[in-house]
Amino acid sequence: MNENTRHKALAAAKSHLWDAFVIVVCMLKGGTGKTTSAWFIALYYAVVLGLPTLLLDADAISQSAYDWFKVAQAEGFEIPENLVVERFPFDDIAEYIREKRSQFGAIVVDAGGGSARILHEAVTEANRLIVPLAPTKIERRKLVATFDEAERAAARNERDVTAHVVLVKADDRTSLPRTAKEKLLEPVKGEGIGPDHDEPFPLTETVIHSWVHYMEAFGEIPTELSEYAALMKELNAV
Repeated sequence: MNENTRHKALAAAKSHLWDAFVIVVCMLKGGTGKTTSAWFIALYYAVVLGLPTLLLDADAISQSAYDWFKVAQAEGFEIPENLVVERFPFDDIAEYIREKRSQFGAIVVDAGGGSARILHEAVTEANRLIVPLAPTKIERRKLVATFDEAERAAARNERDVTAHVVLVKADDRTSLPRTAKEKLLEPVKGEGIGPDHDEPFPLTETVIHSWVHYMEAFGEIPTELSEYAALMKELNAV
């Protein structure tokens, strides 16, 4: 969030009027790091920016984000007072987001990987779509379908929604991250975005690596946001 946006948000807080910045985290495939990303992003808005934040678990299958919250509670971790975690695995999620906008400064939606309809409805209300992508061929195969659905949803969105692919689970000891970047930035026809599916994906400069810190974070409230803090600073400067 740039300084101008932050000042507006703080001014809204004083008048108790919000218009939440909505971040949808989604990829139409399971196991891509969506829940971990959603949690770290929500903590950035709640802890670093100090905004009342809603983390909305909209995964109708696993509900891992809400499970993370319940485990953290049971283990005695201190949940930030300005962070609310809810389950909402229903198709009318767009209406629910609209209802919640005035109550929060930020809403982070873990849209799961099993429902194109939930992705579609969430993106119609989003300010930003973040697509976590592990740098493997099987992950990239679902990227085109994810963006096709997101583009259809964006046509119904009255806001200036932006989309960003973030490489996650990257291991620089292998050639996978480098190869993935090349394929995303110089796709062959049929494997990119745009009318002919040959345009580059909007790839962030920040890369999330396959650190134990992320893999073992489930059920905890991490205080070190590491590369996710850098990611949010990059995106909020756009």
